[in-house]
Amino acid sequence: TVRLAIFAFVFTVVAGISLGIVAGLKADSLRDRGLLGLTLLLISMPSFVLGFLVQYFFAFQLGIAKPNVSIDPTNSELIMPAIVLASLSLAYVARLTRTSVAENMRADYMRTAVAKGLPRRRVIGVHLMRNSLIPVVTFLGTDIGALMGGAIVTEGIFNIKGVGQLVFEALGKREGATVVGIVTLLVIVYLVCSLLVDLLYAVLDPRIR
Repeated sequence: TVRLAIFAFVFTVVAGISLGIVAGLKADSLRDRGLLGLTLLLISMPSFVLGFLVQYFFAFQLGIAKPNVSIDPTNSELIMPAIVLASLSLAYVARLTRTSVAENMRADYMRTAVAKGLPRRRVIGVHLMRNSLIPVVTFLGTDIGALMGGAIVTEGIFNIKGVGQLVFEALGKREGATVVGIVTLLVIVYLVCSLLVDLLYAVLDPRIR
């Protein structure tokens, strides 16, 4: 479950932030509207529906992936379940990044940086991104725990022997101690991630320091 959540988190960060930046730099353009439509589709589609669709097309129709993972899955076997698990978070991160970038593009400090003649790469990479990523980091801080807790459905679809299946079996057998232990672990993950987010704030926003 930890490996699956890490893969999903990395995919969310890389793809979500990249798509959000591309759309936010050209707000109200065709690619911006395309991103909003794609993310709306991902948000409105339940994870079990997306999981079965991905499994059907990529495993049964195209044959480029296995429908179920092995008992000791390799990293390549976890890619498809990780994409399914990350789809909802990716949509939220992309929308949040797009909105933040588009809003900061109209800020006074951006016009000042451009007027000073700074290179475009420095304007976007340093001035724009450091301010635009603050709300995104806030969301990502709690998303790791959500990915681990939300892996129950994904693990069931792809037959992954993880924490999700363990919780499901424990609930069926009424093993309260097992459920409490797993929930406690997820709470600790949430708390640690919240602490890391607070530390990252000082890196992104010098005013906090």
